[in-house]
Amino acid sequence: MPISNVNGVNIYYEIHGEGEPVIFGNGVFSNTLGWINQVPVFSKEYQVILYDMRGQGQSEKPKEPYTFDIHAEDQKALLEELGISRVHHVGISYGAELGLVFAMKYPEMLKSLVVCSGVSYLGPVLYELAQLWRYVCELGNPDLFYHATVPLNFGDTFIRENTTILEQAKVRYTLLDYPPLVRLMDAFLELDITDKLKRIKTPTCVIAGEKDILKPAYPYSSLIHDNLPNSEMIIVRDSGHAVTFERPEEFNSIVLGFLRKQQQLAS
Repeated sequence: MPISNVNGVNIYYEIHGEGEPVIFGNGVFSNTLGWINQVPVFSKEYQVILYDMRGQGQSEKPKEPYTFDIHAEDQKALLEELGISRVHHVGISYGAELGLVFAMKYPEMLKSLVVCSGVSYLGPVLYELAQLWRYVCELGNPDLFYHATVPLNFGDTFIRENTTILEQAKVRYTLLDYPPLVRLMDAFLELDITDKLKRIKTPTCVIAGEKDILKPAYPYSSLIHDNLPNSEMIIVRDSGHAVTFERPEEFNSIVLGFLRKQQQLAS
């Protein structure tokens, strides 16, 4: 099992394929398996780097607080350990927000940025929903966790048509280590970077689900797009928050097209 000790924490990672490196940032409750619909596609053209942030999946889960700055430092150290100086960053939700922070702190390490289902701050409704998720993680009840997260992560169509996948999720939720998820939620609850977005000059593709009720495209994705001077924005039809699961073919096509365009512009 590939493990790298970065900043005193053991971080689990995977590398698939060859080519220009692309690192993927997980959603808050996810892990490297969250990119199951992307790895077979992207690894045909790129070196795909997956990893679990501290507090996630197979990585170490220290008991001290987490922040996006700490995650960004971990990612920088991991890339340096792997001998990678510049990378494309693709993130969804928590991983997208990490991408924004990483772009602010280490712009010289980024070739491009994909921000899917991300935010730069928490409005009142999102703040209360995040507090609910934090409380559910504190309770550590898998059934409650399922019912509190699924209707906010997925749209009607996906829930209706994927009962088997969701039943499998119920089983996975019994295996989650809940205390570290509280610390991850604490980090998210502190996110407030809108006034710093204009610093990001990295070419960016902002993606949002048309029916995302957790982090709606308007105001969140549109605000990011409006503040990034070198960005484009795409709304994925009939998708809730988890675009990579609900509309994987569209997500993959959008991101591959964006990455190829960056390669052409750089050549």
